[in-house]
Amino acid sequence: MNVHNVMEEQVFARINALYDQVKQINPPWMTCDCEHCRMNTVSYVLNRIPPKYVVSGRGATYNLSFNDPQLRADIDTLGIEGMRLVSAAKRPYHNHKPEETAIAATGTPVYNFPTFLGAVYDGNTFEPLANAQVLLTYNNEPARMMDVTWQNPCTTFKTTRAAYTFWLKPVPAKEEHTHTVFPFSLEITAEGYEPVYYTFEVPVISEKQAKCELNSIYSLKIQDLYLFPHDSIQSSDA
Repeated sequence: MNVHNVMEEQVFARINALYDQVKQINPPWMTCDCEHCRMNTVSYVLNRIPPKYVVSGRGATYNLSFNDPQLRADIDTLGIEGMRLVSAAKRPYHNHKPEETAIAATGTPVYNFPTFLGAVYDGNTFEPLANAQVLLTYNNEPARMMDVTWQNPCTTFKTTRAAYTFWLKPVPAKEEHTHTVFPFSLEITAEGYEPVYYTFEVPVISEKQAKCELNSIYSLKIQDLYLFPHDSIQSSDA
């Protein structure tokens, strides 16, 4: 028996179709449509939509009905956003194979971190705040991600209700079963808003080796954070 996210096939097929359609139009922003760029876009979308897991036995097949119009619209919107970001980014790892962009298991003890999840809101309207920049820092430097295609800082989007996700690279440990508390900081900025700074600590116990597969269950939900427009801060001070 195994567990599988059936959205992978749906997103993979749809992103390839989008690339083929956009390539015919040949917009100036599309600088490349190689396999690496396509897989980066697939990863971008899968990291931002809810997974749909199924349990299968050997030889079982699935005929998933892709009938949710809102889900299809979200995939298309995120797909175009991802294509634009991937095309615009100056990525030194562009010519690497997709599997070369991730951190490999080393076989030495490390501190594995949960996936950090959060969302950003307008402090006046309580609506999700799109186009905010979320920077995660550790030891006063941008935290390194498990996969270099994950962005830090990252941008929030309306289609994902201003949610953000960070998957951190493990930190080496001297031995297994060692307890350590790691301090992190978030800096959130958006045009027209006062920035927000938030600090938190994460207790972690070292393990035998790095976890190189994303586990949606092993996650840490960061409290919702609110940004207030400049004019509302000035009005309250008057």
